[in-house]
Amino acid sequence: MADPTANSTSTDAGEAEALKSISDAMRDAVQNATEDAAKVREKLAGMDVGRSLSRFAYTSSYMVSYGIVYGTVFIARAIPQDNPIVEGFVDGGRAAIDALNEAKEVQTPASGA
Repeated sequence: MADPTANSTSTDAGEAEALKSISDAMRDAVQNATEDAAKVREKLAGMDVGRSLSRFAYTSSYMVSYGIVYGTVFIARAIPQDNPIVEGFVDGGRAAIDALNEAKEVQTPASGA
C-alpha cells in the first residue's frame, strides 16, 4: 500500500522548486531591468530631448510588458494543467479570441462602405 504522505511531499517539493524558479527569474529580470535602465540613462545623456523621451517611453513600456509576460508565463507553468481553473482560463481565452474575431469581421465590411 502506498504511503499518501510520500506523494504530497514530492508534490510540495515540486511546487517549492517551481516557486524558487519563478523567484530566481523575477530577481534576474529586475536586475537586468536595473542594468538596462542605467545603460539607457548613459545613452540618453548625449541625445536630444525629444529622442530621449521617445527612447525612455519605449524602454519603460518594454520593461513593464516584459516583466508582466515573463512573470505570468512562469506562474502559468507552475499551475498543474489538468484542473478546472486552467480549463476555465483556456475556455475563457478562446471565447475572448472568438468574440474579437467576430467583432473584426463585423467592422470590416462596414468600414469599407
